[in-house]
Amino acid sequence: MTESGALRRTLGPVTLALIFTNGIIGAGIFALPGLVAAALGSATAVGYAICAALVVLIFLCFAEVGSRVHDSGGAYAYVERAFGPFAGFIAANLMWFGVGACVDAALADVLVSTLATALPVLAQPLPRALALIALFAFMAGVNITGVKTGARLVVALTVLKLLPLLLLLVVGIPHIAWSLVIPSSMPSASTLGRGVLLLMFAFIGGESSLSASGELRNPSRTVPLGLLMGVAAVVSIYFGLQLVAEGVLGADLPQQTTTPLAAAAAQLMGPWGRSLLLGAVSLSIFGTINGDLLVSPRCLYAAAKDGLLPAPLAKVHPRFQTPYVAILVFAAIACALAVLGAFKPLAILGTASVLLVDVFVCLAVLRLRQRGVQTADAPFVIPGGPLVPILGAAVCVWVLTNLSRDELLGLSALVFFSGGLYLRVLRARQLKAARAARSP
Repeated sequence: MTESGALRRTLGPVTLALIFTNGIIGAGIFALPGLVAAALGSATAVGYAICAALVVLIFLCFAEVGSRVHDSGGAYAYVERAFGPFAGFIAANLMWFGVGACVDAALADVLVSTLATALPVLAQPLPRALALIALFAFMAGVNITGVKTGARLVVALTVLKLLPLLLLLVVGIPHIAWSLVIPSSMPSASTLGRGVLLLMFAFIGGESSLSASGELRNPSRTVPLGLLMGVAAVVSIYFGLQLVAEGVLGADLPQQTTTPLAAAAAQLMGPWGRSLLLGAVSLSIFGTINGDLLVSPRCLYAAAKDGLLPAPLAKVHPRFQTPYVAILVFAAIACALAVLGAFKPLAILGTASVLLVDVFVCLAVLRLRQRGVQTADAPFVIPGGPLVPILGAAVCVWVLTNLSRDELLGLSALVFFSGGLYLRVLRARQLKAARAARSP
């Protein structure tokens, strides 16, 4: 802190790029190469290029609205300031349920499927369900006992997640059969959109890198440069892993929908390489879910404190001082989704939820500019006027148009349920205020 109480602006573009890279690279990449190859064939490079461009557009918009609105809550706060509490409440529900519970459930499904390769009994319905219940119960307990306990576990697991991936790149790139990765045909626009929709799952998480916007040196230069460097690093690692998987496994890759990178490691390094990647995916998924259980239940807690959700969700544990009811409810919802669902539909619903929020964040740039919303400091302004936010929103909408009928119904149900819940709470408040006004 400076003497005036302001945060020191010491972070440059390299630091921002590293924070961004760490925030995005997670467990999704361990399962996606096979599914993406099945969706896009040999044209996976096109899918990665579209994702990279879309991520840059979206996070430039996050950077500008974040420099104009410093309220806590991330996307929820930005949407609420731009479009009001109704839109903000829907965005909050899309974030905690879609991006939180659905993503955690999808990753838990991958984790148990990974463990089932070593313990085949876990592939059976009842043992699988019991394993998922035990997983979420343990992590809920860790996070109820205190935020420091959960945070220490997140840090420890984060340190381990990149090393096996980098080792696979170093060992695998010299063994790529390049004839297997050269695109032989282009998919249709709808097929490409479906592939991008699935692939965007691996790019969720970079929003947190912009929470340090108040500590960036020369934000107008640091933000775009840091984001471009971060996206370049993430796409290089992801696409490198995709090339290794395609170039080593060839036509077998689309059938490897659970542990494709472990299968590639087995081809390159034998059984120990497979075991290394299986251990890495288990640790990475465990760390990702645990980290989300540290954060997402606080959304339920905050909404309950504001009177938007049932009051018990705002209860704090008398000993550990954590929102234990919110943690238990969130873990139970995520566990139920994992038991009843499967990776691909859960991943798509989570991705669709965050893309819908991203549409409103992109449009919030235009709304906040129009209203002149900013803090005492000059905001970061995206070059090009309205071009970037309009293009970002348009590409997000294009990707969302590739949802299937059932997926669209699921997303719509979440939006309408959130809207109905908000209107019900608002009506209850109005009736309570009216009764209070009539009472002597």
